Amino acid sequence: EMMGAASVRDARQAAAKIMSPSVNLVLADRTTIALQSTGRAPLRGPNHASRGQMPAAGWVARNDWQGFVPFDQMPFALNPVGGIVVNTNNRLTDEAYPKHFTYDWGDSQRIERARLLLGGRQFHTLDSFVEIQTDIVSPAARALLPLIGRDLWYTDGPAPSDSPTRLRRQALEALAAWNGEMTEHGAEPLIYAAWIRALQRRLILDELGGLAARFTTPDALFLERVFRDTDGAATWCDIQTSARVESCSEMASQALDAALIELSELYGTRLEAWRWGEAHAALHRHMVLGELPLIHWLFNIRQPTGGGDHTLMRAQMRNAGPTPYINTHAAGYRMVVDFSDPDASRFVLATGQSGHFLSRHYDDLSVLWRRGEYLSMSLDPVLARAGADGITELTPL
Repeated sequence: EMMGAASVRDARQAAAKIMSPSVNLVLADRTTIALQSTGRAPLRGPNHASRGQMPAAGWVARNDWQGFVPFDQMPFALNPVGGIVVNTNNRLTDEAYPKHFTYDWGDSQRIERARLLLGGRQFHTLDSFVEIQTDIVSPAARALLPLIGRDLWYTDGPAPSDSPTRLRRQALEALAAWNGEMTEHGAEPLIYAAWIRALQRRLILDELGGLAARFTTPDALFLERVFRDTDGAATWCDIQTSARVESCSEMASQALDAALIELSELYGTRLEAWRWGEAHAALHRHMVLGELPLIHWLFNIRQPTGGGDHTLMRAQMRNAGPTPYINTHAAGYRMVVDFSDPDASRFVLATGQSGHFLSRHYDDLSVLWRRGEYLSMSLDPVLARAGADGITELTPL
């Protein structure tokens, strides 16, 4: 029904029948744009024991679900004043429990970056939307570095070459001149990523103990609250089991040194030789043959990438194991559509047009995808056939 809907209104009526876990649906017709949350969200009572934050005793009456959130009460936006609908899994509603929808939203940095770029010009073009979709500036890095490095920059005295102090100074000088762009060619994104990983680990280890191993992905908002001392959050910097009171500046300095030691062991002691893309490679594993010893090198596509956890061009790190910086979550398909001229639309795949590893089209789009480049899309069958290498016919038995 949704595929055949002729208007946003018709599509919303069809969306009311979606039974899956909640997803956000963006809708548009000639006059209307909308953002609609779909699916079935449980409605809990105000006295629910855990308020949905953890499993609760199902045999206790107050923990019973009160049905599902009615569709007309699901988060919804219709023709917002700014004329823009955008979503990065960010918070959609400020309703308090039990109508809050969820405790677990996506990050808040990517949505702010998207709003900034979308609202930064009066008119947009295909090129401007491509720039937004492939943007690799990290708002989290821009917010955090002035906080965690404010007492460290330009404070060291002379240091001999090949010493930890010299390496720390080089790292801080590089970060001071960095604009937060997570480019694959620079060392700065790698230093920043390693620093905040080491920093969060130091902040939470004494409070959480063994549970700290479950929180390996840096939480930018948590770190910002700690270094701004929001509601006394700076207490996380103090190691509770030690007699003295540690400061956040000490924690930041120790974390930076630990990060630089880790990177030196992995990539050598020459900071200028470090590359984010080398550590942040994307691995496109063949679904059948990609795990076989030795020959997996023939089937898997591996390439350096830019971006990071908090960039609009999503490229999320693993944040665990021997390769914590590898790119494990990105958009395998990108598309920018011009509804006034559909044939001018663009797209790109992460790998290639063929799934056969002997085909020259097996990985022919991977370099374009890595660079943030696109192919023209044609919806005219005649033009498509004219540019095709051939025709593949699928004949059912």
